[in-house]
Order: sequence, then structure tokens, then C-alpha cells
Amino acid sequence: MAEHAAWEYAEKNGLDLLTVCPSVVLGPLLQPTASASSLFLIYATKGGPEPMPDFVWHIVDVRDLADALLLVYEKPESSGRYICAAHPISSRELVDLLKGMYPNYGYQKNIVDVPPSAPPTSEKLKKLGWKCRPLEETLTDAVECYREAGLLDELEGHTLHLPPPFKVT
Repeated sequence: MAEHAAWEYAEKNGLDLLTVCPSVVLGPLLQPTASASSLFLIYATKGGPEPMPDFVWHIVDVRDLADALLLVYEKPESSGRYICAAHPISSRELVDLLKGMYPNYGYQKNIVDVPPSAPPTSEKLKKLGWKCRPLEETLTDAVECYREAGLLDELEGHTLHLPPPFKVT
């Protein structure tokens, strides 16, 4: 909605607008609390009562998103809308990858099938020269950051819930 409003405002006022639309943003945190995307990864790692949809998520590292923002604002040929979605991976594949990297967590077991959706593409951004780091590096840096911040610790009497944007609807 915010992007739509920005495009309307830009058109009305003759402004040149660039937008970068990220997908699921993961990586090390700068703040002491977890974002919705971070909570999604924590939920996948620790497991919880709600089913997790087996969507294909498109993960982008927060540092690669910052690089993409700088790139589109510094390149004179940039125009319009850019999708920043580096690594497509299903919930099941993500959990399996994390299990291989960090075998000692509980992991989400209740993953439900959902209809496939049209995949976003970052091709326009890549044509400007955008590059992204490997998914495994993003996941390692994210999990290590969450572990150091205590976000993966069990809290007595606290049930972990899947963040609303990631629930089955």
C-alpha cells in the first residue's frame, strides 16, 4: 500500500521514483529485537504449534539489500521498480538445510502444502550489476546472531508463534 501511494504521489507531482521491494530479509540484526522475517527463521529453527506453509520464499541478505539500494540510487540508468529476491527456497527445503547446518534445534515439523505462486525475479537488479552472497552465508550469520542475542533460547512458559505475514491463509 505504501509503495502504491508513493507511485501515485510521484505521478501527481512529476517526481522520478525508484523503489526496491525486498522479499524475506534475513541476516545479522542491528537492533536487539527480531523482525518478522527473523521470527520466521527462528520459528522454522525452533518449531511451534502453528503449521508453516510450504511456500517458496525468496530470501535476501540484509547486507545485499543495502547494496541493492545503493546501486539503484547511484546508477543514472536506474528507473522504476526493482525486486530484491535472491534465493528461492521452500519451507521444507529451508528446514532441511538448517538441520544440516545446525542439527541440535527442534525445527518445525508441521509444514503444509500450499498452491504455488508466481515467483518474483531480481533480473532487473542483476542487470545493473547487483550480486548477492550465498544463502548458506546468510543463514549462518543470521542463526549465529540470533543465538548470541538469546533469541533461540527456550523461554519457560512462552510459546513461539509464526509471524502473521508467514501464516497459512
